[in-house]
Amino acid sequence: MRPQVVLPAGVRIVGAWAQRRTHREEGELIFVYTVSRLGPDVAAVVSRRLLADNEPVPEDAVWIDLIEPTADEDHRVEERLGVDIPTHADPDYTEPPEAHYSENGARYLHAYLFTSRDGPAVTLGVTFVITDTALVTVRNGNSGAFDLFGSKICKTATEALQPEALATGLVATIINRSARSLSQVGRDLDEISSAVFKADGDQSKRNQKYSETLIALGDVDEKISSLRESLVSVERLVLFLAAGTIADKEHKPLREANKSALRDLQSLEEDANFKAQKVQFLLDATLGLINLAQNDIIKLFSVLAVIFMPPTLIASIYGMNFKAMPELEWQWGYPMALLAMVCAAVLPYLFFRWRRWL
Repeated sequence: MRPQVVLPAGVRIVGAWAQRRTHREEGELIFVYTVSRLGPDVAAVVSRRLLADNEPVPEDAVWIDLIEPTADEDHRVEERLGVDIPTHADPDYTEPPEAHYSENGARYLHAYLFTSRDGPAVTLGVTFVITDTALVTVRNGNSGAFDLFGSKICKTATEALQPEALATGLVATIINRSARSLSQVGRDLDEISSAVFKADGDQSKRNQKYSETLIALGDVDEKISSLRESLVSVERLVLFLAAGTIADKEHKPLREANKSALRDLQSLEEDANFKAQKVQFLLDATLGLINLAQNDIIKLFSVLAVIFMPPTLIASIYGMNFKAMPELEWQWGYPMALLAMVCAAVLPYLFFRWRRWL
């Protein structure tokens, strides 16, 4: 039977994610995952629930997920585990000198996760605290990877869930979500590429398309930068996690999982670098097309200046006020001057058309 998520009053679940924008007086934002056995020969079942106000952390909690914790929530978890939980709500909080370190039998790991939902790309700071009995995660925002992994372990019965195994599985889910986000970036780039090289319509419509393309490329480049920052931080986390894994037969699956995660991270970083190069290529192509359009306008003005230069010269000559100008006494002088100006304008135009400059 699938375990149910128990929520206090005032909190709803939409999809796989509990609404966190609730008032503090309506419920605490501590998700706990506990392990229970239905029988001696039955695998363990994991259930998730949101702690009620002032409810103590269960002794059988294997994963404690803190979202925007208050000082009281921080203190309750510290009392349960007997280790320090670094949160910004703590009045005595100071930024750790290192992103990954060990202290009092617990390992502290910090990483930045890529998040983007219909808005600008941002990186979410997450702290992992791995103790002998439980995994603690501290974050100040939403991340689909946590909900996805939480639903996964609640659906699948298991023999045992160790804190380090939970951290490894959560990191693997984070990597998969990053790969999904990177694939979406690739699809966005394909759409932008098609829009750039297949732009149609008059020049004003193409200029509008090029302006939109520059804005879209800036947004995609921001996402790639955030993804690369996230991948690098997660890779450092996995390296520290792998370094602390015991080298025995029991922990061999964890070591293999960490090696697989490192390979995935390296391939994703290479893919992110490729997509960053593609962004640069599309940016150069868009700017090149804009320059071509501007060159066409400048060329048009240059040709018009050349076409009207000879007629202007003829008009200037016969516009001088000198007495000794025989042409002024000619009966057909004025029509001949007009004809000369028309010929002086038409001949350069025909020449430019013949050379395909127009």
